[in-house]
Amino acid sequence: MVYARRNKGSGRTGTMDGKWVRNAWYVAGWSHDLAPGRIEARTIIEQPLALYRKGDGGVVVLEDRCCHRFAPLSMGRLEQDDLRCMYHGLKFAPDGRCIEIPGQKLIPQSACVRRYPAEERGGWIWVWMGEAAAADPASIPDSVRLSDPAYCMRSGQMDYAAHYLLIDDNLLDLSHLTFAHEKTLGLDMPQWADERPRIQPLERGLRVQRWLRNQPSRGFMRRWGEVLDLWNSYDFLFPGIFLLRTAFYPAGTADRWNRKEPDEAPLFLRYDDQAVTPIGDRTARYFYAAGARSADIDAERVGRLFAIVEAAFGEDKAIIEAQQKLIDLDPSRRMLPTSLDAGPTQFRKLVQVLLDRDGQPGPMADSQVKAS
Repeated sequence: MVYARRNKGSGRTGTMDGKWVRNAWYVAGWSHDLAPGRIEARTIIEQPLALYRKGDGGVVVLEDRCCHRFAPLSMGRLEQDDLRCMYHGLKFAPDGRCIEIPGQKLIPQSACVRRYPAEERGGWIWVWMGEAAAADPASIPDSVRLSDPAYCMRSGQMDYAAHYLLIDDNLLDLSHLTFAHEKTLGLDMPQWADERPRIQPLERGLRVQRWLRNQPSRGFMRRWGEVLDLWNSYDFLFPGIFLLRTAFYPAGTADRWNRKEPDEAPLFLRYDDQAVTPIGDRTARYFYAAGARSADIDAERVGRLFAIVEAAFGEDKAIIEAQQKLIDLDPSRRMLPTSLDAGPTQFRKLVQVLLDRDGQPGPMADSQVKAS
């Protein structure tokens, strides 16, 4: 498994500290968390950001550092669509230009802060951390819009004291569900390792698909039989966008489709949208949402499902943070790769390619999971 400072050998655990892909879209937060009239401080790939909304609701993302004395602009105040630094009073327009310096009429052209391209898609606020001219909103992958009444979703987030790629590794190898989540997501499920996934390359990620046959039904799904076949398909895109669709079918469907991708409506379709955002070398934020179509599930059932999901993510957090501590005790020590590491290994190679070319953007036209 590659967790390396430009090391090509699989299994190396030296870190990628301080090496970031800048030309990429990162999730800065949930749309509903950025309230009008407030300034929110965020950090992405070690860069401090100040986020706020203009009067028309549009999102502004500025460098969280006044060009005068480097005071945080997130500690400032909003004046209509402008942001005033509350240390010495410099005022900045939404494009980052300084438009007022108290006691000084002349405003030099160098009096400005960087503005980052930002978009709202699905339930997330996305920020492009690289060259503004290279930002292409069309490359942002589709996710479920939490405010869409057609869906019943719950959302949350948690912070990790670990490198973001360790979280990515976890999401790219779901065989851990059987063990790390034996009392939550993996309850009553066979070993996922016995059902090998098909992995397809995407422009900036991977598509991972597998059938799980004859799975025990739970709760309201027992109306369709004691066992069901599950089609599990997700796209995993840089830097850690996880778009999972789990479709439930009558037992025997997997064999009828020769274990290939089904082209028929499922009995039930579950949605899981997640995003991993690196903050620093040992900090990352994990955003997650889970649910289904409103016609298929009610808020009470989504609440029960989400409680299990959050409990499982707490289990992931505990083991990954413990893993990070052991890695840091001996960063040069090599992990023992297994055949189940195909997804994490392929994705680590992709990350290295993006680092080598500084994240030059590519199309994501083929980055949507089917069965939506």
